[in-house]
Amino acid sequence: MRTDAAAVTIVGRVASNPTVTATTGGERLSMRVVATERRYDEAAAQWTDGDEFGVTVVGWRRVASGVIAHVRKGDPVVVVGRISTRRFEREDGVTDYWTDVKADVVALDVARMAGRFARVEQPGPPPGPAGGDEPDGAGPAAGTPAAADRSDDPDAAARQEADPARPLVPLGDDGAARRR
Repeated sequence: MRTDAAAVTIVGRVASNPTVTATTGGERLSMRVVATERRYDEAAAQWTDGDEFGVTVVGWRRVASGVIAHVRKGDPVVVVGRISTRRFEREDGVTDYWTDVKADVVALDVARMAGRFARVEQPGPPPGPAGGDEPDGAGPAAGTPAAADRSDDPDAAARQEADPARPLVPLGDDGAARRR
């Protein structure tokens, strides 16, 4: 990120589905992000919405391809980038300004996506040398502890859930893995 630009971090939700257009400089991402202030109203004893701030977020290359593959309207995101303001004159002679954020980083805010991701099995051989733990790549031999049923192991589910070889994927409304 450039140090001589107005840096900004926005925590909000995607207000429009991201779009990518081809330009002479490569792929250009564009999406709208809205951040809503939340305040606790002591008189009503509840949280209420305050002011909203919306901005168009643009990005190029890897940011564009990553966002288009993983981010959808309504997703909570954290955007780190630079404020960019352009000045232009309309046909009637009035000067207008357009402000957007040139994104260096766009990340899903997993703290606000609780329950919307699950680990899924990867197709293909398990990770490791030659596809398994055994020299021939066939995996553990039948009858070995690794091949035994682990249903009596109380920590098996936790180990499986934390397995980095099984990527996180977003869940749909029906609880099934969402394909993008």
